[in-house]
Amino acid sequence: ADPSPIEGTWRVAPEANSLAVGPAPGDGSWWAIDDAGVEARACYMDDKYVFSGSGSFSNVLDDETWLEAWQGVAADECGTPVSPHDGTSNATWTYDEEAGTLVIDGFGAYVGIPKAVNEGELPGVSVPTSVTYNVEFENTNTMNVSIEAGPGVWWQYTLVRD
Repeated sequence: ADPSPIEGTWRVAPEANSLAVGPAPGDGSWWAIDDAGVEARACYMDDKYVFSGSGSFSNVLDDETWLEAWQGVAADECGTPVSPHDGTSNATWTYDEEAGTLVIDGFGAYVGIPKAVNEGELPGVSVPTSVTYNVEFENTNTMNVSIEAGPGVWWQYTLVRD
């Protein structure tokens, strides 16, 4: 069988609008990262999402990632990854090409940002053991990922092959 189009290592595209949230898929009108945000979050832009051919999934965050106040830091800033969103989860991935869905199974494993989960946004909901994302490919090296994090709250991420 051919490898899945998701197999490989991905990062959030280091460009404006690669992270956004809005009231509908494709609508980032509530907030979208800008060029200054990309620069400020360099510690996040180097984070990798590794989808192995064996079905295992890893968040590779190195020494620092972008942290938000709900994770216990004083302000949104670069810092040492905080459990359970620290890349230590023993996670797996499954992709349903027909449905256009990607499921990440593993407590604290995520794509994009850790706070956006199917039930809502952390810390307002429990950390799930599984998250389902919607996936569309622009081309073999660009993947658009979206998730409805509670009713009418759509987070979207543009991932590029590393």
